[in-house]
Amino acid sequence: MNNTFDCNAEDARKSNLLLQAALLREQGQYDRAASLFAEAAAIEERLAESAEAQGDTPHALRHRFSVASGWAQAGDFHHALALLSILEERSDTPPSFRERVQTFTRVLREQRKQWSLALGETRWAPFYGE
Repeated sequence: MNNTFDCNAEDARKSNLLLQAALLREQGQYDRAASLFAEAAAIEERLAESAEAQGDTPHALRHRFSVASGWAQAGDFHHALALLSILEERSDTPPSFRERVQTFTRVLREQRKQWSLALGETRWAPFYGE
């Protein structure tokens, strides 16, 4: 871990990014919001690594869940689901937290399915003059 990494400052920066992203999403600025959610996810990843390095498993698990949430909100369902799968399979994930991971996984899979169906309905229309 980089010695110049300040967890408190990065946590505050991440929180500000999440607030900005939520506001932008509410204003319909989805691309900009997605970029900020992705940036926040990257910070959460570093926070998770720092917590793991310090042996703080509960905080590391929560940060890793937040990483997956950030990628999902950025629109990267594949990445989010892969991270959730890792969390679910970890032997140190408490049962109640594992249930939360499983619930979020089901929600994301349903969202991905809806997105995929909508994409499938529109992607060929321009090629066939519809």
